[in-house]
Amino acid sequence: SNLIIQHNIIKNNVKRRRKLILALLKRQRHYRINTTVDKWIDAYLDQDFHGHFRMTRNTFTKLVSMFKQDAQMEVCYTGGYQPMTIEKKLLVALWYLAKEGAMFTAGEFFNIAKSTVKKIVDLVVNTLCRLSSKIIVWPKKLDCVEISKVFNEKSNFPGVIGAIDGCHFTVKPPANQQDSYIDRKLNKSIIMQGICSSNKLFTNVNVGFPGRLHDARVFVNSQLYKKVDEEGQHALFYSNNYHLLGDSAYPNLSWLIAPFKDYGNLNARKKQFNYKHSKARVCIEHAFGLLKGRWRRLLYINTTDMKKASKIILACCVLHNFCILNDDNLEVIIENILKVNENQEHTKNRAEIITGDVKRNSILNI
Repeated sequence: SNLIIQHNIIKNNVKRRRKLILALLKRQRHYRINTTVDKWIDAYLDQDFHGHFRMTRNTFTKLVSMFKQDAQMEVCYTGGYQPMTIEKKLLVALWYLAKEGAMFTAGEFFNIAKSTVKKIVDLVVNTLCRLSSKIIVWPKKLDCVEISKVFNEKSNFPGVIGAIDGCHFTVKPPANQQDSYIDRKLNKSIIMQGICSSNKLFTNVNVGFPGRLHDARVFVNSQLYKKVDEEGQHALFYSNNYHLLGDSAYPNLSWLIAPFKDYGNLNARKKQFNYKHSKARVCIEHAFGLLKGRWRRLLYINTTDMKKASKIILACCVLHNFCILNDDNLEVIIENILKVNENQEHTKNRAEIITGDVKRNSILNI
């Protein structure tokens, strides 16, 4: 009986091997255009390179250097085909993030399989997310002096170290979660809460909230609010003189100044206050416009994996900051963002609101 069992095992193994060999023989080899893409890219004019990859060659060289310092991006040769260089991996990922086309179009251009494009994009996006804490940085105490000075010079509004707002990114949520992601415009989206300085550099981002939430609800559930709530205002704002600016969807706090609500009865001084407030705050809307204008993938993130979609958004924020830090500018048309702000309860802490009103009135009287 043991001999029969062994014979059957050997027979089954042979059958499995035959099936595997037949499957490999039947597997079709995808045709690839026999050209060297690297030569095309090297031959690009600087403006063409910038148009395709959304950054200058100089910025790209610095990005490659940063990635080469990351151990998980190290390329090791173990025989067989030569591994893809970090430079090419970055070019593939930047091409994908900069355009709205499907993933296979990047594969066609770079002469690689769609599955390879997916692996490369995932690798680069995950690396950028790991590097986010080095590129998206909350200002230190000394930085706040210069940041508030620049805001004041541009808008004549004192004490500002950042503007805060929410931004929606259209996504493709799973079928069983559609309702949670439908926003007020009936699009399915993910929300990112962003804070930036006057030069559109993000200093704090919180990504991944379902689109149906209001900005104020996102705010009270953000890491920023929780840190101030648990550790106190001085944990992030250092002095009572510093604050953020947010639109009327946000509560008016001692560290977040909202405009006066206009029911048609504001006096001239309050209207002037709101004008200066809006002039200072507009940088965050411009930052969102520049982010989406540079990285067109963010116009529609075609994945049902919401964690992956959130990572793509964060990765693009890192690239956005990296370009600004390297004086790599991009001219994009910034559309006016008309927001519908609804009356809602911002925070249950009435004392915070009263303190915020006192501070806003003190700024009004300067």
